[in-house]
Amino acid sequence: MSAHPLEILQLMEQDVLSADMSLPQEVIVAEQWVGLSYRVGELQLVTAMDQISEVVPSAPFAMVPRTQSWLRGIANVRGRLLSVIDLQDFLGMGPVNADQYSRLIVINNDQLSCCLLVSRLQGLRHFDPEANRCETGEMDQKWAGYIAGSVGRDQQKWLVFDTDLLFEDKSFLTAAA
Repeated sequence: MSAHPLEILQLMEQDVLSADMSLPQEVIVAEQWVGLSYRVGELQLVTAMDQISEVVPSAPFAMVPRTQSWLRGIANVRGRLLSVIDLQDFLGMGPVNADQYSRLIVINNDQLSCCLLVSRLQGLRHFDPEANRCETGEMDQKWAGYIAGSVGRDQQKWLVFDTDLLFEDKSFLTAAA
């Protein structure tokens, strides 16, 4: 003889309750801030990935006469002509010695087509925006206006270099000598 459907449901309910299985818990994962870290002189900088289009090895570039020393020239990067900005020289620390370790960081900006020449790339860094925030400390006025804070981890500190702040600076937009 077959059991009534209501009895079957009651038996199933008793089985579930006797197993004492709890519902899955929602795990909240801290949001990660991802940036590209690099060296400019003695500074360790990190820039948010949404401000960067790509990174390429230092490419040959054509010099542009009558410009500031930090405008190193124009480079053809994947068919796009980009202004090459020597970030170290712009920040008053002397020019980058372009070698096999230097890189061009192509900036993601609709208004300007440029890339930043940096001496050393250190790779991607992941930070918890709250837990890894730290004090910036004393900064040189030449580059303090481009720093949007600092993050630290494992006894290291990176200054957050904001390219949007750089592009708002009139001295950066005036490259003529």
